[in-house]
Order: sequence, then C-alpha cells, then structure tokens
Amino acid sequence: MGKRHLAAVGFLFAALGLGLHSTLVAPRSLHVRHKTIALPRLPRAFDGYQIAHLSDLHLGGLASGAEHALAAAALRPDLFAVTGDLLDGLSMVDPAVSLMGTLHASDGACYVLGNHEHYTFNRKPAALQAFTDRLGRSGVRTLVNEAASVERDGTRLWFVGVDDPFMNHDDVLGAFAKVPYDEPSILLAHSPDVFLHLPPGRTDLVLTGHCHGGQVRTPWGPIVTRTRAKLPDVIGLHWIHGTPVNMSAGLGSTIPIRFLCPPEVTVLHLRCGTS
Repeated sequence: MGKRHLAAVGFLFAALGLGLHSTLVAPRSLHVRHKTIALPRLPRAFDGYQIAHLSDLHLGGLASGAEHALAAAALRPDLFAVTGDLLDGLSMVDPAVSLMGTLHASDGACYVLGNHEHYTFNRKPAALQAFTDRLGRSGVRTLVNEAASVERDGTRLWFVGVDDPFMNHDDVLGAFAKVPYDEPSILLAHSPDVFLHLPPGRTDLVLTGHCHGGQVRTPWGPIVTRTRAKLPDVIGLHWIHGTPVNMSAGLGSTIPIRFLCPPEVTVLHLRCGTS
C-alpha cells in the first residue's frame, strides 16, 4: 500500500472517530460550569445567590437533555432559570412536567418559552395554558412577558421573562412594566435576539439559550449562530451594550451532533459590587 493510500485510510479512520465522538460521546458529556458575576445594584441580602441556568432540553429530540437535567437537579441552587425549548412534541408534555418537578430550589424555578414550544403548541393556546398551569403546580413559574420578584430582608430581586424573541413574540416593555427602575432585575429570554429590543441599562443580567453555543464550533468560534443580532459569540458570559449576558450551550438538541461544544448547565454565583 502506497503512502497516498495509507494517508487516505488514516484520514478516513480519523473522520470516523471524530464523527462517532461528535454524535455518540459529546452530546452525552455534561459540563457543569460555575461563574461568579458581580452586580453593582445587587442588595447585600442576595450576595452569594446562586442561579442554575438550564436551556434547550429538547425532550423528544434525537439528543434529549433529560438525563442532564436530572443531574442538574442535584445542584440545589437558590433558583433554577430555564430559558426555553423544553420539549419537542405534545407527547412530551407529561415527561416535561415530571422532569421540571425535580428542580427543587428555595425559590423554585422560572421558565420562558422558546420557538420549539411554539412549534409544539401551534394554534393550541388552551393546550399551552394547560401545560404552563401544570408546571406552576410543580413549582415552576412560566414568565410570558411578565416579571416576578424574590424578597430577602425587605429587598427585592426581579426575574423578568419574555416570550420567544426568535419568533418576535417578546414584549420587553410589557415584561418590565411593573419593575421599578431602581431595583435590580435578571432577564430570561430564549434567544439573544432580545438585545434587538432591550434598552441599554434596563436590566442587570440577561440569560439566554437557543443557539446551543453554535453546537458545532471551530477553534475560532461557531459556524452558525442562529441569531439576527450580530454577536461576537453565542456561548458563555459576554457584555452587550454594557449588560452581562450568559448564553447557554444547552442540554439537548434535535440533531445529535456536537463538536467543541458539550452540553452544559451553568451555576451563576451573584455577588455585590463591581469586581
């Protein structure tokens, strides 16, 4: 066998190994990341507050994140934040409610809708309402262009949730309607396209998903971002217009392929101050 044939065989084996790793190993390899974020307006009563950020479970997809969500349930943060694309298909309603019910935290869980919820419940508003009502009875609050607050020692931290920005269902102004300007807030949105509508300085921290971190990445960044907004990257902690945003790589996907972008849950440790 000549050198060219040996090189070709070596390339084929390398490609096969890479393909097997990207489809069989990487989607099942959960990374738990811990990040500390200093928020200047955070009340001292919330210093050390922990938020577990989950996104894009895609229950019913070819690479469901169900097992990763069960692992995340053991983290026991102060609050779980789930930024959309929970399920693919009406047959996943019961499993989704059961799974979300395992996310126990002192302040429960907040959840926003993604584009796959709208695909699943297309023209079925009553079914969507019944689903979110069941989540509510399991301790999961669905925020649809609205806000809810958590109190500590007479101070409040607001959690604001918008409907999916990717499909232009978000109403940022309506979601912040009852949030005082002088109180801190954290915005949950499925897609980072929410920055197309978010006034600079209106919130203290943004949590998003949707992009799966690019899902297939090169050492220089994602191949596809799936956003209308022009962003430097779609994974990890960044600052956009002066506001910190954590973009999750997600737990699952509809297509079971990942490269240089493993599934992740991020535990955000909030601290008072600027450093």
